[in-house]
Amino acid sequence: MIELCFSNAMKGCLRVAQHCGAGGAGAVGLIYGAAEGTPPSDVEYAAVLDRARRAAEMRSRRAVSLGGQPSDVLTLSLGLDQGDLREPLGEARRALLRSWYEDDESAERVWQQNVHAAARLTACGKEEPVRIWADHTPHSACGLLHAAGILKETVAPVTLMLPPPWQVREDGMIEVYDQGWGEVCPEEFGRFLHLERPLPPQVLKMLSSRWERLQRENAPLRAVINGRVCSVEESFYDALLRKHLPAEETTIGTVIANVLVQEHPGIGDVWLAGRLRRMLADGELRMIREDRTRYYRSVIVKS
Repeated sequence: MIELCFSNAMKGCLRVAQHCGAGGAGAVGLIYGAAEGTPPSDVEYAAVLDRARRAAEMRSRRAVSLGGQPSDVLTLSLGLDQGDLREPLGEARRALLRSWYEDDESAERVWQQNVHAAARLTACGKEEPVRIWADHTPHSACGLLHAAGILKETVAPVTLMLPPPWQVREDGMIEVYDQGWGEVCPEEFGRFLHLERPLPPQVLKMLSSRWERLQRENAPLRAVINGRVCSVEESFYDALLRKHLPAEETTIGTVIANVLVQEHPGIGDVWLAGRLRRMLADGELRMIREDRTRYYRSVIVKS
């Protein structure tokens, strides 16, 4: 079975989910600090690490493996919520993708993964089911429509996995998935398989027609509004940036982090940084101290 997703991070998670559930915790990553910014004591750190390990072990014991091979996991990580849509696998998109990576080698590797995914989807037949992992984030919602355009004539069985808005855990705590699959641990993916739903040919063609409309509109940006992908202006997220611009001096990174954490816009930091650059160029903001090596550390203030 092909497992299709729309980000490289999700691709890695799906590969873990294919073979999780052996009972061990595996590697546990931990970022921890006191509210005042002081480093935690050795005792505090050990306690937090122990809780993290026990939680990871519990997830592993409860995990349901997806099965399959790593080569079955494909990604169309093209960031189609931004930029020109006329040729999603054309040179303009390739150049845009390159601008998001620090080196050309990484960008080219990701580009070739996308080309391979599109080719395999085009060629899949009755014996190769396709399961699409999508959510309401703009890049994923656009990716689903693009995938439907590729698969609209397929004879392969296609299904869709959408995350629930929340779930109540066994301990009574509520987990909320504002950022879709990005907030679900790989060990949990298999436990949502009961939500899998078919995407029959007529639905794929309907989604494909939405994709074609977006291509005709070819707006600079797309967002999910009331559950549907819509073409919007470049300034669509500017109000969120202004909301988190304090009266006093602040860093670009602080503004972006507050928007991403508190507002869950579904757009990446690169786009938000670009909009702050535009505000600086237009005179709405003023640069107090520019850090040319780490731009997000640059200090700005309202004009």
